[in-house]
Amino acid sequence: MPARIIVRLEPAGGRPFIPPPHTGPAVNAAFLAALRDTGGDALSAALHETRPPKPFALTPLLDERNRLASASSKQVRFEIGVLADSLTAPALQAFAAIRDVRVARCLYKVAGLELAGADPFSDLLAGAGPADRWTLQIHTPVAFFTAKEEGARRVRPFPEAEWVFADLYRKWNTFAPDAALGETTAQLVAQNLEVADYRLAMAEHLIKVNVPPVRGSVGRIVYRVADTRRSSAEARAGLEALVRFSAYSGIGDRTTTGMGYVLPSR
Repeated sequence: MPARIIVRLEPAGGRPFIPPPHTGPAVNAAFLAALRDTGGDALSAALHETRPPKPFALTPLLDERNRLASASSKQVRFEIGVLADSLTAPALQAFAAIRDVRVARCLYKVAGLELAGADPFSDLLAGAGPADRWTLQIHTPVAFFTAKEEGARRVRPFPEAEWVFADLYRKWNTFAPDAALGETTAQLVAQNLEVADYRLAMAEHLIKVNVPPVRGSVGRIVYRVADTRRSSAEARAGLEALVRFSAYSGIGDRTTTGMGYVLPSR
């Protein structure tokens, strides 16, 4: 069951910190450490070692306006998107049990813990109507990385419709075998989707310490079915379910280190 957990933080010493500009890898380390330190050693190790798609997504430190946290932020938080039922309880229990969270050089205390959403895959699908247009607000950089066998490793920063929805489709069917989306949805993704509008900018994101940041897109993007006459209501409902799912899974690559945090909007 996809779930979203919000971990609200306050400076442990009472004085505001100046967090580094890129906190994605540090939040990832803090998340795995919290699981490990509260008895989930095996789970923490498995999450670190497993190959994508992994059953969670993370944001970097964010403020009250979904911007990267800074010294002027009134509120600081990070969010955990959980894609597998088996991870929800351990994540909640871990951050309920610990008092302090270290993110890079900043020591915070857990000021609040909230289960902001939890929707079974079957409910996401049952509540999805046959829409033909979707808008995503991209709050942290999204990008797609080429594979080793595709030559020099390259970053593709534009969120092409087919890439975004094919990735969501793959994640959905990996973690929801009992509510898997059918072939008609896959065909619609591959053959009948396009970008209708966008207002995007390039931004940097650190995915690994001591490695130069990569660049990805942030902003607003609108997708639509190119020809609704060549699509079924069932397939379009599948895309609507994927858009709702994106709020938990993120989009693109490296979502476990804070990339691709999106919120659907109308």
